[in-house]
Amino acid sequence: MRVRDFSRPTTLNADRLFGQVAQKLAVAIISGTFKAGELLPNEDALRSEISVSRTAYREAVKILTAKGLVESRPKSGTRVAPRESWNLLDPDVLSWHFKADPNEKFIRDLFELRRFVEPSAARLAAIRRSPADLARIEAAYRGMTDNPPYAEATIRADLAFHEAIFAATQNSALQCLTSVVTAAIQWTLLLKSTDDRNYFVESLVDHERVLEAVIQRDGDLAASRMTALVIDALNSTLAFLGPNSSVQTHKIA
Repeated sequence: MRVRDFSRPTTLNADRLFGQVAQKLAVAIISGTFKAGELLPNEDALRSEISVSRTAYREAVKILTAKGLVESRPKSGTRVAPRESWNLLDPDVLSWHFKADPNEKFIRDLFELRRFVEPSAARLAAIRRSPADLARIEAAYRGMTDNPPYAEATIRADLAFHEAIFAATQNSALQCLTSVVTAAIQWTLLLKSTDDRNYFVESLVDHERVLEAVIQRDGDLAASRMTALVIDALNSTLAFLGPNSSVQTHKIA
């Protein structure tokens, strides 16, 4: 299954050859085609699938090395790094996961991180939000209600809602985690069936309740309601992955 990425543009220019090569190699690594410890194929091996110059290949390898996906050692060559070395919170690495088949464990990891982070962000947003912040959050919510379920405009509005919550925290360190949250949200929205109106309606209610708490400047209530929203989203996503999912029995409660 492939999932379209609606998040912000990544740091790489997909029109540049080295960006295309980096993505090609990264997706193969993330999907397990190239496994940890294996030598990375050289530019000659890639030419059957994509036009690769030596310069573009070297630039791509530099990018993947900086993001922890590969490592170069003297006399050992460039090899795929173990997953624990990857910079999983890097916007490009998150984006590349959307080009590969969904990794159930990674989806759960994103949601667990979201469960820790986003309620605290909602608490701060409720306390610190400015009139402009509130207007941005309200506009995003209206975008969710004014467009059809699961339409591109609706998905973008949902992402904008959570981005606006993080912006309202006035905390630049927390805002760096926005890409993690939007990645987790997309797995829920884009893995869901477009005719699943029940989840969509329930999700709207969850978002409205968070918005109400932010309007009231009630930080504890905003955190509590955001916690419920995240738990509902994770459990819905795991349910979609099916009863045979390896993570189905580990729902967050």
